[in-house]
Amino acid sequence: MVDEVLVRASETLVAWMEHRYKGWEGAKQFGQTPERLQRMYQEFCWTPEQIETELGKYFKTFENGYSQMLVKREIEVWTLCPHHLLPCCFWVTIGYVPDQRVLGLSKLSRIAEVMAKRPIMQEAYSDELADALMDNLRPKGVAVYVVGTHGCMTSRGVKQHSKVITSTIRGCFETEPETRAEFMAICRS
Repeated sequence: MVDEVLVRASETLVAWMEHRYKGWEGAKQFGQTPERLQRMYQEFCWTPEQIETELGKYFKTFENGYSQMLVKREIEVWTLCPHHLLPCCFWVTIGYVPDQRVLGLSKLSRIAEVMAKRPIMQEAYSDELADALMDNLRPKGVAVYVVGTHGCMTSRGVKQHSKVITSTIRGCFETEPETRAEFMAICRS
């Protein structure tokens, strides 16, 4: 179902482009652009209810007895910058130390992706992902390390392809320097 506000917004943006490039041969390419924009924003911008429902599917744990650090590296997720609505790519590394219960490894990728299904700053994403994992897995600790490239920095403004790094630690990653150091070594290797 397409949101009527999104329909009007996409049609307005394309009408502006058509007016701006009136008479240019390339303007013919705008024909299906409103529908493409609508599909793109529906893919990038889920409702809070959609996010909550989808996350509920992925936090199913099982007893395993494993008590060492588990790390899933370089999960690629896409989101939008909330300031410019331009794409951002995050490479997310998640580590956690289970407390008797583990999560299927594929679920970490799905959770990381679902948490990015709204315009969000990288700093907030890192914190919210770590908090969701702590609240739902109840592990001894969680660490999230995110390397991001931001369309608002690469395609406009400063036009730099530098990477932004954020990290968030909870539980034993916060209280045990050796656990934090092990995780950070894995992230940087």
